[in-house]
Amino acid sequence: MAIQGFTRNRYHQFGKQSALNTPVAATRRLAFRGTPLVDPNWTDQEEVDTGSIDPILPPYRVGSDITESLTGTLDFHHLPILMSAGLVGGVSAVALGGGGYTWTHTAVSSSATTLDNFTDEFADDVTNLDSGPPEDGMQLYGGIVERLEFSFDEEQGPWSVSADWRFSGVNAHVTPTSGLSISSNLPLVFGADTALYIDDTSGGIGGTLIADSLHSATISIENTIDIKRFAQGSNTRFQIDGYGLSARVITATFRFAKTSQIVAALDSETVDWLSDTAVNRYVRLLTQSTVEAESGTPYSWQQDFSGTWRTRTDAEFGGNSVVELALTGRQDAGLGYPYRSTVTNTLATLP
Repeated sequence: MAIQGFTRNRYHQFGKQSALNTPVAATRRLAFRGTPLVDPNWTDQEEVDTGSIDPILPPYRVGSDITESLTGTLDFHHLPILMSAGLVGGVSAVALGGGGYTWTHTAVSSSATTLDNFTDEFADDVTNLDSGPPEDGMQLYGGIVERLEFSFDEEQGPWSVSADWRFSGVNAHVTPTSGLSISSNLPLVFGADTALYIDDTSGGIGGTLIADSLHSATISIENTIDIKRFAQGSNTRFQIDGYGLSARVITATFRFAKTSQIVAALDSETVDWLSDTAVNRYVRLLTQSTVEAESGTPYSWQQDFSGTWRTRTDAEFGGNSVVELALTGRQDAGLGYPYRSTVTNTLATLP
């Protein structure tokens, strides 16, 4: 008899919720790797005398921590889901008219941000272990993303993604939604298809291409999430009752060849890095696929943000010296936002 529980048979299926603690049936299976970490936070009764050197009293539970770190190869349909859960919610696609759609997620700095909540059905091939629930599946609900990281390396292959999720609650021994499968032909977001532009003004963003220099890039969005729990009856025991996005840090790290735009002595990015006063840089990363979302319109991902260079690291790639510059994002009055993601794909709605 074969032993059930093969790791390659694990899968994640997502559905968008309309209320925080109301899980929904999944509508789409997504290609991610990672497993849930469910901590009920069992706590011993230690501040008492029991006449024993060994525990006598049972532990008790407090609010659960339910997290999940997922990684994968980035495709153009991943992006609206991740941005809705980790940057700003409430965004709908705009139809282009020929089968393509545009998703624009613009981060806000001076007002409350609501993130969309998702259910993740996580399971493998374990079925019919006893007369109880038919599968060892988990239904994690109330999911948001605390940290997003996108990157590509010197090989110029697809961007990779790492997403740290937090969930408000979990149901165990759940039978996942049947009939869902991975889409096998979605275009990937390639580093080779990515261009970097850096400009001096918000109005000029996207005007100056950094030519023959960019080796690799990493973009990180790190949210500080304020977790709220309210005492309102045992039916809500241990789950999270609300999230607040109280702070955010956006960083970008680029590895460059030593071209004049990067290291020239009079006017370059390293001059701006070592300036006496902070020099704001206006950055656009534009990835345009060779595959069309509709006739004449390629799949694409445009990232716009501003910030200042903070650190320089001298490294090497092959036989050449390279310069690694790290930028921390800022809310800029001229640009009007700290970060904007604009994606063109064929995804009409969130899962």
